[in-house]
Amino acid sequence: MAIVNVELTFDQLLAAVRRLPDQQKIALWQTLDAEVNRDEIRRRARAAVEAIWTANQGFSEDEVMADVEGALRQVRAEQAAHRS
Repeated sequence: MAIVNVELTFDQLLAAVRRLPDQQKIALWQTLDAEVNRDEIRRRARAAVEAIWTANQGFSEDEVMADVEGALRQVRAEQAAHRS
């Protein structure tokens, strides 16, 4: 049996997955879902929220929300440019 190594970017892999039939997408999702460590995801999310609270101590809620809204606008603009 020959071994073949293929290198794909994330976008190439995602495009290939999107071309799969629904049943294969479901099987892939179930396989990957079984590998997800939800406790680690929760830990990382909690650490991120705590870091945000620490970084924003001393700022008003309005100031923080203005920064959040600016960051959202930036991300949305980047995503829109990427889709074009």
